[in-house]
Amino acid sequence: MPVERDIIIVSDLHIGDGGPRDNFAADNKAYKFSCFLDYVTAQQAELFILGDLFEFWQANIGRVLTRQMDLVERLSELQAVYVVGNHDADFEDLIGTSLLAHSFFERMSGPFERTIAGKRFKFMHGHELDPFNRDGTPRWGRILAILGGIIEDRKGSPLLSAGGMTEKSLLKVGRSFMWMWNKSVNFFEKSETHEKTHAFVESLTPAQDPAKIKGIMSLYHNNKQQEGYDFLITGHTHKAGLFQDWYCNSGCWVGLRTNFLRLQQDGQLHLYEWRNDRPILTDQLFSIQERLA
Repeated sequence: MPVERDIIIVSDLHIGDGGPRDNFAADNKAYKFSCFLDYVTAQQAELFILGDLFEFWQANIGRVLTRQMDLVERLSELQAVYVVGNHDADFEDLIGTSLLAHSFFERMSGPFERTIAGKRFKFMHGHELDPFNRDGTPRWGRILAILGGIIEDRKGSPLLSAGGMTEKSLLKVGRSFMWMWNKSVNFFEKSETHEKTHAFVESLTPAQDPAKIKGIMSLYHNNKQQEGYDFLITGHTHKAGLFQDWYCNSGCWVGLRTNFLRLQQDGQLHLYEWRNDRPILTDQLFSIQERLA
């Protein structure tokens, strides 16, 4: 029988092509993540990557993969499980195929369950239950990311690095673009028809508009009730932590944040930051046995 191992969970690295739009490159995350992978190896742990490993909303897919092949090779050696997110959803239709022809992508998947300490855990990126982000069709969230990328090209560095532009500032840019878009469409169509004002905000991700987090939490809870699993672990919102004793978020590696989770086979779940080349325990989130006794 296979030896049971602890599981280390990370998400939302948004690794790009090394250009001015690439937060991962600008903040020297490549070195930090390499040290983190050394830690995973030393701990002999499983590695789950819960989505948005790559940033395809702001970069060319081929350019990203060409630049990041050394990392892909290392993740393959670790036999990392890779769940596709919304920022790398271009891979979604390739799950289960041989079209990418690399061993790392053979372990690429959608949401899945694992039974640990007698309880059912569901793992996914988190966008899968958002009706405006789950089908892989580019929407306003992706367009807003592209607009941000164009500004980053002019600036020469990512907007969301430390001291950079906030999500609220990007939303202002997006709303301005949306106003110009509607004016243009109405002019060319000679029509008084206007897109509903809420359509733009609804199609953003919780990371772009944190006000959406409460709504997506409700979608998560409904899914838990329907499918009957015990715990849900996702990324997507970039907000690490335990919520309501049934849901945990692995956070992100965007800006100064470098979060990850460690799920032990005895039922302990811990939240860490990767800081100064070592794991820093932020909180012991919960024990499966204690919470469900």
